[in-house]
Amino acid sequence: MSSIYPTLFVDLEIVKNNIAAMADKARKCNVEFRPHFKTHQSKEIGRIFREFDVSGITVSSVKMAKYFLNDGWDDITIAFPANALAINDYDDIASKCDLKTLVISEEVIRKLDQDLNQELGLYIEIDPDYGRSGLPISNINRIRSVLTEIHNSKHFYPAGFYCHAGHTYKSRSKEEVEETASAALNKLSDLKKHFPELPICFGDTPSCSVLEDFGPADQVSPGNFVFYDWMQVEIGSCTPNEIAVHMECPVIEKFENRNQVLIHGGAVHFSKDFVQVNGMKSFGEPRLKHLSKETYISSLSQEHGIIQCSPQVYKEIEIGEAIQIFPIHSCLTADLMQSYKTLEGRVIDHLSGTERPK
Repeated sequence: MSSIYPTLFVDLEIVKNNIAAMADKARKCNVEFRPHFKTHQSKEIGRIFREFDVSGITVSSVKMAKYFLNDGWDDITIAFPANALAINDYDDIASKCDLKTLVISEEVIRKLDQDLNQELGLYIEIDPDYGRSGLPISNINRIRSVLTEIHNSKHFYPAGFYCHAGHTYKSRSKEEVEETASAALNKLSDLKKHFPELPICFGDTPSCSVLEDFGPADQVSPGNFVFYDWMQVEIGSCTPNEIAVHMECPVIEKFENRNQVLIHGGAVHFSKDFVQVNGMKSFGEPRLKHLSKETYISSLSQEHGIIQCSPQVYKEIEIGEAIQIFPIHSCLTADLMQSYKTLEGRVIDHLSGTERPK
């Protein structure tokens, strides 16, 4: 029976296959697999990784680190620049596990070092011309200065370099991903020549899905691959059959004069990430019997979603049925939905769902 409200379903068999494929690639490429858990944020899904000998994980926040620490993970990297206001949290987590995080400046290192009690590993975040955060990959003098500050501190040790080539998300083919990722890795090769003793952690999902050689990288930390999504299909990272999650949304009304269908499923369920379809924004991709290049979510408001349909698909859709839709960005959709339902109907935990007000 279909749900009367928007529901996020997860296919655990596909999840396991995706993990197995990425773990196998890491093994063949001789790099340590340190997966990012920011996409699924689920203890139960996290446990699947243990079947593939994963011991070190990556998260995106202090809150997420505590959540997975409580499930027995004892080698955790918070892949977000260190927060000078989070000293008590860092001390608490580092007293129970091997904790690492990212730094960009000498100032933050000095601020943390003054009041910290526990030992932490620090990755220097490197910007591979992505422009989000990190030190420019070409600024060797500045990188060396930050590294010296780590060596001179009382509570830190150098964990290596962390690099997220997020600009691969602008790609729309495997060839474009390879070109962008290879350019970043070539620059990291120069960094490796200056600091050969320090590991490099690299890895966005498009790069890790497409590349067969990670060059100077010693570790990879992709996250989205565990579910994939329609954006990854458009990028060239995966096929629709590798997407492990889909939304199920009730059909509320139909508008014959414009071949549009109203669903209960809006920005609070999908987010407002989109891809371009024939020059138009698509906020979700209807699947299974309704899959069509002319059919996509054309607009979202808070709770409403409008599906623009081909004439044939419009005739097939019925008021009262539930449409299955691939999210554009599974990370944001999962965070918004706060829980998963398996294909058998069992509910799976999510970090956000554990903190709902009672």
